[in-house]
Amino acid sequence: MNDALGLESRRTIYEMIRSRPGTFLREMERELGMQVGMLSYHLRVLTEAGLVRTEQEGNHLRYFPADGFILNDRKALSHMRNRTARAILMHVLDRGPVPFSDLLAPVGVSKSTLSYHIKRLAAAGLINIKKGERTVVSATDPERLINLLIWVQGDVERDTADALIDVWNRLTER
Repeated sequence: MNDALGLESRRTIYEMIRSRPGTFLREMERELGMQVGMLSYHLRVLTEAGLVRTEQEGNHLRYFPADGFILNDRKALSHMRNRTARAILMHVLDRGPVPFSDLLAPVGVSKSTLSYHIKRLAAAGLINIKKGERTVVSATDPERLINLLIWVQGDVERDTADALIDVWNRLTER
């Protein structure tokens, strides 16, 4: 066994990263109930031992197991961990090429927010944007993206649960 995994707390952190590749530090803090300082220290040990890799996303780091994910897949998973980007990708994967305007309602964001996420997904090579009379969005490699969605299944399930809770709260506030 690798010395870096000698402590129970590090094994717990490592197992979370293996089961939820692309997770943020704050997600681990909430889910594992560990303090940020302790998590940061153990993540540094795991990274220096070569067990964990990081990907920068804005001002945050996402954590991945060092084995099993090529750079493009780590970047794709980073986008899939974002709720809005995930909703766009799932809708496009489900429906095929979709006009921009048809994404507004199912994704549930403003036009400018949708545009922002679509530009980021296109820059990452996950979707194509075809401009013409109507702007149409399509997945670049549907099979690969569907296979990667398996790794964010827990997030998808939480999206559904959150949506049901929102409906429940609206109904009970009447």
